[in-house]
Amino acid sequence: MGLTILCVSKYSPAQLTRNMILERAGYHVISVIDSAEAARIFSESGVNAVVIGDSIPFTQRLELALKFKNLKKSVPLVALSNSSGSQLPSGIVDEQLESLGDPHLLLETLQRVLARDGNGQMT
Repeated sequence: MGLTILCVSKYSPAQLTRNMILERAGYHVISVIDSAEAARIFSESGVNAVVIGDSIPFTQRLELALKFKNLKKSVPLVALSNSSGSQLPSGIVDEQLESLGDPHLLLETLQRVLARDGNGQMT
């Protein structure tokens, strides 16, 4: 595959498991916990998709998602949430997943969003 996934989340066993699954599937994973560092990496490198974890406070997740979409609208964003109250608006992110769900669902979701073009249509 060779695609790069930027994961913005505090380090946790769940995050390490998600990273391992993505890496075994052939993705290059860049993990960061700092929003400013995530924005720098996003703007300077060829990131193909972003996963924003629910361990980042809601306001920071929202600001980061908006910044990513303003910089590169075509890069898919997947937001993880632990409850319906922590979900980001659907118009900003491409997909929402429960953070405590099956980590393999993230892999399936990324494959699906990466198969879309910049307008959300399947390629």
